[in-house]
Amino acid sequence: MTKPATSALPGVLEARNPVSKAQKTSTRSSDGRPVDHGLPVRGARRVAAYTFMFFTGMWLSKTVHPLYFDAHDDLVNFGLSYTAMAIAGTTSVFIGRLSDRVGPRPVLIAGTVLYSIGMSLRIVHDSSFVAVASGLVAGVGASSVFIGLRTWTLHNTTEVQRAGIVSRREFMNQAGTALGMGTAGALAAFIGAGDRGYVLVLLMAAGCVLSGLLLIPPTDTSTVPAGQAKSSEAGFATVFRQHKALALGVAGLGLLMGSYVSILSPYLPLLLAERGVPVALVGVVLAAASVVRLTAAALAGKYLRERSPMAVFLVSESCCAAATLILALSVSPWLAACALAVRGAFLLGATISQELLQLRAFPSGLAGVLFGLVQSAFLAGDSLGGAVGGWLYHQLGSSHTVLIATGLTLANALLVPTFYGRLRKVAEADPERQSAHATS
Repeated sequence: MTKPATSALPGVLEARNPVSKAQKTSTRSSDGRPVDHGLPVRGARRVAAYTFMFFTGMWLSKTVHPLYFDAHDDLVNFGLSYTAMAIAGTTSVFIGRLSDRVGPRPVLIAGTVLYSIGMSLRIVHDSSFVAVASGLVAGVGASSVFIGLRTWTLHNTTEVQRAGIVSRREFMNQAGTALGMGTAGALAAFIGAGDRGYVLVLLMAAGCVLSGLLLIPPTDTSTVPAGQAKSSEAGFATVFRQHKALALGVAGLGLLMGSYVSILSPYLPLLLAERGVPVALVGVVLAAASVVRLTAAALAGKYLRERSPMAVFLVSESCCAAATLILALSVSPWLAACALAVRGAFLLGATISQELLQLRAFPSGLAGVLFGLVQSAFLAGDSLGGAVGGWLYHQLGSSHTVLIATGLTLANALLVPTFYGRLRKVAEADPERQSAHATS
């Protein structure tokens, strides 16, 4: 979302008209919006810690969940739970609308509780009903958390601060994922053989997520101007009629990104093995790729603060397409491994910069519903890509399928900057719309 047209002025004016110490300590302007004086963002450390705990718990559970169900020959119920969670995730647009009306903090609280309940229900492996209920509750909870974190970022930061906040959040995401995946099996074995180890790890994961309630950051509701509050009360028909191009654009781009990611990601171990990487080292290569992504996330904030998110996205997504092409054509196992690691780093850069573009473009009174629309579209694309991907691999082989993924990635690299660049030009050409957008 773009900041007000005057948001770039304080830094210039301060150089000419030094402000008092009392003014520098103020983090809000007279109309209630955040003002960047180079001070830390209130609640930023809580957001980082919350993200780490949430993703650690998520991946502890996601790693042990299929192993536990498989030990009891109940993988059908696991599949039902997974499908139900994906279906629940497509309701994100409604959760986002709720976030616009009540604010991100209540949505984060509700999402945390619901996700931990859904995770706890995974200890029941022999009931299809409980498996579906677990997936539905966890899916709604996870979607609420993802939307809550993004809308909190929009309402509580300036455009200058967002690159650091989003990249730090992504770093904690990667760190929590690595810790959860890396320790889940060892924890289950250490606690005890059989059901005891699996059940305790699943409950530990739920407790890890639930502990995030202590870390949810505050949200100052005074940052919501009257015009924004009015927008947040409008119905869905009004929202999509007034912002039709924006809604259709973000939905289409979300569908595209979900499709090409799911065509490739689930089959990465197979791709590496087909290109000659020894099966015993496939896990090592994937772990090394995770370390590269973690390093990229640690460096992304400073890099993005000094550069345009649109330029970073174009370069990152184009390089991601090039790395995917190398993965498709590679005849050397270690070249394929390097291409995978490089692709992961650039994909992370594209993900962060695209969120920054969304934060700049979305009217803050409608940010929740638009983020929800992006998330729903991405999950729909993820389902579509997952369904088509297996058929493509079977009919065309891995090389041709990865070439298709390369083409979709390149298309995304061109369409995203074109879309957000067009939005900016339309806003600049229409002073009335630009003024309305600035107040939100």
